[in-house]
Amino acid sequence: MDKKIKTILNLKNIILFTLGLFCILTSFYLYGRNKSKVFKDEYMENIFVEEADSKESVTTMGENIVNNKSNKILVEIKGEVNKPEVYEIDEGSIIRDLIDRAGGLTSDANINNINRAEKLKDNQLIIIPNKNDVVNNENNNISQGDSNSGLININNADLSELQKINGIGEVKAQSIINYREKSGGFKSIEDIKNVDGIGSKTFEKIKDKICI
Repeated sequence: MDKKIKTILNLKNIILFTLGLFCILTSFYLYGRNKSKVFKDEYMENIFVEEADSKESVTTMGENIVNNKSNKILVEIKGEVNKPEVYEIDEGSIIRDLIDRAGGLTSDANINNINRAEKLKDNQLIIIPNKNDVVNNENNNISQGDSNSGLININNADLSELQKINGIGEVKAQSIINYREKSGGFKSIEDIKNVDGIGSKTFEKIKDKICI
């Protein structure tokens, strides 16, 4: 009887051992089939989420830099300032800010007709005249009345403002701008006759509408 029981126990142990060995071999087999997929699909997506977020952050930073740069304008200042030059300045700045960037006014600056609170525009030219410039009394009177009479300052007016002068179209307005940029500005309103397309007859029609 004892011998039979021992035989049954040995058989049971053999069966258990066989089942355990089968499970181990099956596990190794399944691992071998699937190990090539360990670094694919959703696993790789999770790994590179942080890298993608970093690239997005860099892109956003670059966009912010571009947007900030777009808030700058280019303006030129000539005449009686210590550092006449083309300056990049914040959009919304006024002429006084530009004068400060240019090192301030010289002792010969005449700002009687300069509105230092005027907001600057992109590609605008500002000319600070010399107080010793010789102009006749008639022109002086016209210039001094600029703020109240609605006269157009041919040294500061942009393309659209110049076209408000009777007889001045887009082509002549651009010629006025080109002349003042090359010559450093008009010293008197008679100088406008030096502009291509503007002669004595045209000057007689517009002289009461312009100033410097």
